[in-house]
Amino acid sequence: MTEAKIHLLDTETWDQHELLEVICSRYFILGSQGLAEYSWEVNGREGRSPSASLRSLNRHLKDLSLIAVLDEGDPPLLSVGGLPSQVMVMPAWQQALVWVLVTGFVTMAGALWVTHLNPTSTTFESAVLQTSLVFFALPVVGSVLLASYARIFVSDAFEVESNHLIPLAFPVMSPEWPFSLISAIGQMRPDLNPIPNRRALGFIELTTPTVMFVCGSILTVLGLGMTPNQPPAYEAAPIVVDTNFLVDILGSVILSSDVALKLQWIHPTGLAGIALSLAGWALILPIPGFPGDRILHAIIGPEDMQEGSNQTSIFIATLGFTLLIFISTEYWPWLLLAAIAAWRRFSPEQMPSPYIVDEYAGLDEIQMRQIASLTLAILLLGYPGLEPSYEMEDWDKGLSTESWPTHISFENGSAEIELTLEPVGVMPVSGWLQMRIEGAPFGGWQIDSECMDEREVCRFDDITQASPSSVSISMNRNQMEASEQTFRLVILLDVANHVSEYTIVFQPTEVTSPIDPLWVLVEDTQTPRICVEIMVSEDDYVNLTNNNPFWSFENETSLGPGIHDLCMRGHEGALQSLSLRDNQYRRMGPSISLSRENLPNDVLFLPVEGTQPIIQVSNGEWRIPKWFVSDSEYAIARGESGSAFCPSTDVIAEVNASGDWVRDLADHSSILIPAGEIGNATLRFDASGWLALCRGTTMFASYRVVEGPDVMVNPGTLSSRIPNGEFSIVNRQNTSMAISLDWTGDAVAWDNWEAWAPSEVAAMSSVTANASVHGNPPAWWAAWVTADEDSITLHFAARSWEAA
Repeated sequence: MTEAKIHLLDTETWDQHELLEVICSRYFILGSQGLAEYSWEVNGREGRSPSASLRSLNRHLKDLSLIAVLDEGDPPLLSVGGLPSQVMVMPAWQQALVWVLVTGFVTMAGALWVTHLNPTSTTFESAVLQTSLVFFALPVVGSVLLASYARIFVSDAFEVESNHLIPLAFPVMSPEWPFSLISAIGQMRPDLNPIPNRRALGFIELTTPTVMFVCGSILTVLGLGMTPNQPPAYEAAPIVVDTNFLVDILGSVILSSDVALKLQWIHPTGLAGIALSLAGWALILPIPGFPGDRILHAIIGPEDMQEGSNQTSIFIATLGFTLLIFISTEYWPWLLLAAIAAWRRFSPEQMPSPYIVDEYAGLDEIQMRQIASLTLAILLLGYPGLEPSYEMEDWDKGLSTESWPTHISFENGSAEIELTLEPVGVMPVSGWLQMRIEGAPFGGWQIDSECMDEREVCRFDDITQASPSSVSISMNRNQMEASEQTFRLVILLDVANHVSEYTIVFQPTEVTSPIDPLWVLVEDTQTPRICVEIMVSEDDYVNLTNNNPFWSFENETSLGPGIHDLCMRGHEGALQSLSLRDNQYRRMGPSISLSRENLPNDVLFLPVEGTQPIIQVSNGEWRIPKWFVSDSEYAIARGESGSAFCPSTDVIAEVNASGDWVRDLADHSSILIPAGEIGNATLRFDASGWLALCRGTTMFASYRVVEGPDVMVNPGTLSSRIPNGEFSIVNRQNTSMAISLDWTGDAVAWDNWEAWAPSEVAAMSSVTANASVHGNPPAWWAAWVTADEDSITLHFAARSWEAA
């Protein structure tokens, strides 16, 4: 046996304070004790910096489950405390399960996007799921996984414990958020995870948003390159997405096609890139709990972040940002983000702040510039706009007229214009253009265009945003003896299911002329009022005179240079006294003479808007009169709004006009009436809009449709001037109607007039009436028939020339 050795034990034990003091004194020169129990003012030993000494000390203390922190100050204050214990993170198999589940969610959302682009496919088709997985889910999940590994790598470089990120995603797609991916969050609490210094905090928190943003931008550009130039065959409104400034710049440099067009039907890979860019940009926002807020801690410093004036400034900035978002947009993800920012910033329960071990090290100017510059670059270049995604409303609404002018000046009897043909939405557009000139009765204007066929209709096919077209139109006068006057070019845009019209006003240069070529019927009463604006050119003075005794001026008639309102008030029968009509069957207004001293006189002769002949419809049915029979076939067209136009196509359904037949006429529909017969025809349509009778694209009659008893006049129409002599009043109602006679005007007592009618017209029958003039009386006269629910009235008005 060996001889036993005797060991001497010190019976006086150290307490923890002495132990820590001895350990710390190995690495620091200890000064005065701080307010805390285990804290001292320190300086580095042997010329080492306090930060280097702190790293060495913490390597020693880690085995004792202790940690030392160094606060700002001169000299710095060293404090020792227990090493914070992290809440247990998920085990590896649970993390893998979450990643697989999120991949399934993203694949499902991508499949919905694929079927959105290709409506003929279904969500659970193997080809659709495969496309979604390869081109959407794997790029999204792979990029987030890359960001997770990058964060772990950077954390290891700074000797910081880190775990994988947890992605969050929706398995659905909506117009407000078709991106599926929401965010990627860490598993460790920032206040329980010691970070060596502010520099490490800044670069660690920058890693995830930067990797996601860069990967997203690259994938977006690749996806745009994979997106076809022509739109898919949408069956529902497309979802339009927007990109950030960086992608806009890269796309304009790398891609030859228009990026804005492809964003209306972007490839799934491009959508994946936008999702990553959006998530990365959102993470870098300075919202409490987000990496961006911890980056702000790294730049400003924890002490300055808690300083009162800085807190107030941050509060005010957050409040202003929230108000700006709520005022500027209705995009609910941004509203939700702003609400979270305001709630967390103003909440009395503060979000945990990052645990920075060495606050004394601070952040030198170069490091601060690096972190701040990268953060600011992502915030600015990654800004996605106020509405990163939305559902396009007018995605199949025909041709766009946004680039078309509304007013054009012309001179020397000719005018030219070139119109761009492009769709309003994304779908290819085919159809016709019809053009006509209105408001120039003496100009003899002719329209010429290379696109016009023998029917004077322009046909266009498959116009898209990527392949627009244009049409050149020239107009020339063939009656140069008449003075130039304002006119308008009315264009019918006839596209399937989207028929509209567009008006361009042409005004002569330096010529006295109305601003608009039509009188506006301001008051459609027994004493109507019509108005128009007239522009008198510089150095021109005109006097206005009127020879129609039914009309009188309401304004000054001596006009100098400038724009003037010209209004006229009519007596009863004033509109009916206007016997002439233009090519669209509007009444031509009273002829106004423009006289000048030592200069040629002009005539202002304009149509009155809304004065076409009327037909009255009862109970939504109207029987075609027998006198509508024609020796040649013609079409009856109907519209609920706008101006009357003939059908653009020559393919019109012909009716079997023998015997009894009934047809429903919808908006912008037409039927073809065969020559020589009409049968007992009934048309059904609402009591509004217009009817036009056409041969080809030539309109030979036009009517306004109104509600009222089905009474007609032959020849003529209701509420219109009746020719001199006998005519028929046709009652097509199922009840008899009384007829009365109404005389008005200062000349009706003369012996030159004859007007009479029976006192009643039986149901479904007609009577003969008379309104005629004998001799050549010095008066202006008009006769017309009106019908209301109670009776029929034959009106006769006459006014002497002296009343003019």
